[in-house]
Amino acid sequence: MNPFDLFLPIWNPLVINPMMNALLFIYVLVRNFGLAIIVFTILIRLITLPFYSQSQKAMKKQQELMQGDEWKAIQKKYAKDRERLSQEQMRLYRQAGVNPLGGCLPALIPWPIMIGLYQSIMMVMGAQPEQLMELAKHLYTFVPMLAAAIPVNSDFLGLNLAAMPSGWGYVVPALVLATTWIQQKMMTVPTTDPQSAQMNQSMQLMMPLFIGYISLSFPIGLSLYWIVFNVIGIIQQYMTSGWGNLFSGTPWAPASASAGKGKKNVGSK
Repeated sequence: MNPFDLFLPIWNPLVINPMMNALLFIYVLVRNFGLAIIVFTILIRLITLPFYSQSQKAMKKQQELMQGDEWKAIQKKYAKDRERLSQEQMRLYRQAGVNPLGGCLPALIPWPIMIGLYQSIMMVMGAQPEQLMELAKHLYTFVPMLAAAIPVNSDFLGLNLAAMPSGWGYVVPALVLATTWIQQKMMTVPTTDPQSAQMNQSMQLMMPLFIGYISLSFPIGLSLYWIVFNVIGIIQQYMTSGWGNLFSGTPWAPASASAGKGKKNVGSK
């Protein structure tokens, strides 16, 4: 038995049905499925805003600690004792109330939404009789205008949102890759530890490449969601901590903007 089958009784009513009906309702209002996905993405981002804000603030605090004089002194004192250095780093985190895993949350939140939206888009875009029959099972009967909106028009800026990328549509996976890389680079916490820096560098390369690659097999509508989700995240990250580590030459070098702020603060004391 597929383990996922155990979740079907709650997955459809709690995830698929609300998402699919919300998409259709927005589509009825804007009469464009691409715009409906964009509006839906903004709403999802607003719903998850508290989680992201908490993680971004924790990341900003972590960056400030790693660029502070106390941490630099600890590094100098225990440069040859990696175990003690790690212990002192965790002590510093505890004293500042920083959770070093807090930055992982933004990477995890979108995936259940992505899975649900993927299934929702595939259902809403269905045109075959059997697909329309399956879609009808998930519609809210108390909103008759939703059934009247089927089938939806999947054209958006000359692209078929229900289709996989082809032709100039390959720019969509490219944008998925680029926006994923930018957001991840901005979120990376600078470190002077070569091992951690190497891991950061690998993740900054491999994760965007992986997501960009699998988006080649996504309907363009799902990639549109991912791009908008990333762009909003980049704006939010900029408002929280500036460009972060985006323009640093290496993952372990502090961002110039952050460094400038650090010098200014030191000089003002």
